[in-house]
Amino acid sequence: MPEIGGWTLVMAVQAIETEIRRLRGLTNEKAVPGDELLLVDYETAAEELEAAYEDAVRVQPNLPPYAQLVNRRE
Repeated sequence: MPEIGGWTLVMAVQAIETEIRRLRGLTNEKAVPGDELLLVDYETAAEELEAAYEDAVRVQPNLPPYAQLVNRRE
């Protein structure tokens, strides 16, 4: 697996979370065909990034908590 820096992961997690929120917030009038599948793909990517982030925090403990990046209460 390619190595990705901790702060790059931070940015990727935040970008994916932003897109998930955007897709979830679409009204039926604004949604286009394929948005539901795209949301599933982003959610899958978010799960993979969360696992990778957990590993990165062990190596680089100064990274912010994952929950903070996705504005989730623990």
